[in-house]
Amino acid sequence: MTTRGDDWERFQSGEEPSGLRHEVLTSWRRSRFSGVDPEHVDVPYIETDLDTQFARVAVPIMSGMAELLVGDSSCLALADASGSVIWRWVSEPMLRDTLDELSVVEHFNFGEEHVGTNGLGTALETGALAVVRGSEHYVHRFHDVTCVAAPVRHPITRRIAGAVNVTCRAADTNSLLTVVVRKLVEEIRVAMSDMATGRERRLLSAFLQEQRLGSGPIAVIGDNLIITDQRAADLGLDRLDLWDELRALRGNGDRISLGLPADLTATVRLVRDGGTPTGAVLTVDDPADPPAAAGATAAVRRARRPPAAAGGDRTAIAARAADLAGTGPVAVLGEAGTGRTTVLRTAMGDGAEVLDAATHRLDPAGWIARLRRGAARGAVVVRHAELLDTAAVRTVTAVLGEVLADDGTRPRVGLTVTVAEGEPPASAAALLLDGLAASVVPVPPLRRTPDVIADLARGELRRHGDGLTFTADALAALRRYHWPGNLAELARVVRDAARDADGPAVGAADLGPGVRYAGGRRALTPLETAEASVIAAVLREHDGNKSTAARELGISRTALYSKIRLYRL
Repeated sequence: MTTRGDDWERFQSGEEPSGLRHEVLTSWRRSRFSGVDPEHVDVPYIETDLDTQFARVAVPIMSGMAELLVGDSSCLALADASGSVIWRWVSEPMLRDTLDELSVVEHFNFGEEHVGTNGLGTALETGALAVVRGSEHYVHRFHDVTCVAAPVRHPITRRIAGAVNVTCRAADTNSLLTVVVRKLVEEIRVAMSDMATGRERRLLSAFLQEQRLGSGPIAVIGDNLIITDQRAADLGLDRLDLWDELRALRGNGDRISLGLPADLTATVRLVRDGGTPTGAVLTVDDPADPPAAAGATAAVRRARRPPAAAGGDRTAIAARAADLAGTGPVAVLGEAGTGRTTVLRTAMGDGAEVLDAATHRLDPAGWIARLRRGAARGAVVVRHAELLDTAAVRTVTAVLGEVLADDGTRPRVGLTVTVAEGEPPASAAALLLDGLAASVVPVPPLRRTPDVIADLARGELRRHGDGLTFTADALAALRRYHWPGNLAELARVVRDAARDADGPAVGAADLGPGVRYAGGRRALTPLETAEASVIAAVLREHDGNKSTAARELGISRTALYSKIRLYRL
């Protein structure tokens, strides 16, 4: 007979335990994917507001339950929606010491991506009751305790406001823990419902009415409030930006530009209290099933953001490269997987001799001979030019400077160079660009052009079958993912999603876990993207040691943990 401890050992050795509860095994997989160290983890300390509206409602109820548990060996804890502990009560000193060592203390964050499988983090991740017994915890040092936790949803918005947790020693695990947690959640939910304002109830009524009538993702936006169904929640709508625009409306004929991705539209209906707008109902049109334009009432306005910047349009980039190639050598620069070779081949046309600098050292003389033949025929493309050493660069420069095409004209020359965003080319590549006086065409990484991603993904999806479409939540996930592998990774993700989809509509659930979990995160600004890149580089340099990385970055460990969570590094 195997024990849960045996299951944990087998999983950490790379096996898949067969007798483990499905929800625990799934959480362990998420924990491994997040990079949680099962043998050691520093629970992140995050400065957290302990005096929130949720806490003011919940703490008195939790304290009342604590009075009934005096004499038991147990702990009650309350966390905010991010997993940070905002209140704790422990029945006896020895358990308090144990929990202090495990950082079950105010301000410490138990998000599953930080600590792995645990009561609070797993309940918030799944949105359901979580029971984690002893060695079912992903991190070994939590194996001596059992945690039962459940999220608390706001009765109006249905968004998670926080979570309730009961902890005891693993040896004291009993079925009453679940009863206690369910009772606490229900009492807190009722108390929050009693506090709901008339405005909140009117907005909830508007949401429910639209949900019965509408077909697309639905959101109700108000001051300090957003109510969404799951599909709208997956779009990552920014309440503050939307409300700033919505409350500026003066009449039903006003036209506004909503904070939606470029290929999505929304219908907007104001909710008024007297003559004052108190909120607005947004129904987002699913691109897989666009509504007819006719028949809209005066109270409904169609809104769309401006089209994506041309900087992310591969066709426009190829056209620019083609223009420059007609006047002299041209180099297409960008990160790996951004489609530099495709852009250059489009610009150079058919018939160009394509050489890869990675093969130069295998047969230098034969490689240079091919370069000469290509130049003589009129067009040559050198991929991965950054891999040439200085001596090879000088030879290439000399050959391309002296060889004429058979028709007596200068050959068309194209180069691809791999460079990190914001970095200059490596010294040898820079020497080659200078020696050839090459014009430079940058190709931005996908993360810089989120509104282009949808079009690229749709184009890739069409290659795998007629009639396949992306749902709105899938498009949101595709836009908000960081795409470290750029176009090459996008092609792989779309191919796998098309293969795994159950039907013609490809949803977020069909995407890989990395893309799917990124779907709820807003797109990063250029400054945040740069900061995330620096932090990731420093973490890699120090093999993930967060204390050392924080010192080098000149920030506290708390701030670093916050950045890691924000950027999902």
